[in-house]
Amino acid sequence: MNYDRSALVDCRLHVLAGPASGFGDYSRGGEAFNEALAAYWAELEAALERRFGATLVSSRATDFDARVLLMLFGSTAHSYLAIRTPWSDYLEVGLLVQKLDGAGPAGTRVRAASDRIEEAAKTSRAAHREMLDTLAGHVLGDRADTVVTSADLLADGFDDTRRPDPADFPAYED
Repeated sequence: MNYDRSALVDCRLHVLAGPASGFGDYSRGGEAFNEALAAYWAELEAALERRFGATLVSSRATDFDARVLLMLFGSTAHSYLAIRTPWSDYLEVGLLVQKLDGAGPAGTRVRAASDRIEEAAKTSRAAHREMLDTLAGHVLGDRADTVVTSADLLADGFDDTRRPDPADFPAYED
């Protein structure tokens, strides 16, 4: 597998989001899986930082200018992770959609408004990702186009094939 700047940004987002967030793959597999996945993301981030020779975490940056820009990176990442729609918490919407379809003009208006909200969220996510990538590229400087391979990580002691598999964890826990 190859890891570029975008993968480093994704890794930072997963670490910031944390196991209880439902972000990315965290919502699958229950609490034990989520905790194992969070540990994996944190270890991957540390391994990538070593290979990139830089961090996307303000408190770990050694250069003052980078720290300042990474403060904005961090707040942008938190803002990105907070983007939601009224449908964000639903795993299954079939019954709800059926009821809206049966609600006549009110259902039609709700569906239209929902579509506009979803489009605004999509646009917002894209703008956030653009900001995150641009800030990361600037802070990484001449390392911005670095590509790290699985073999590179393994040579440094991190095995990316150890990513937790939800099948190895119970789906529900007490």
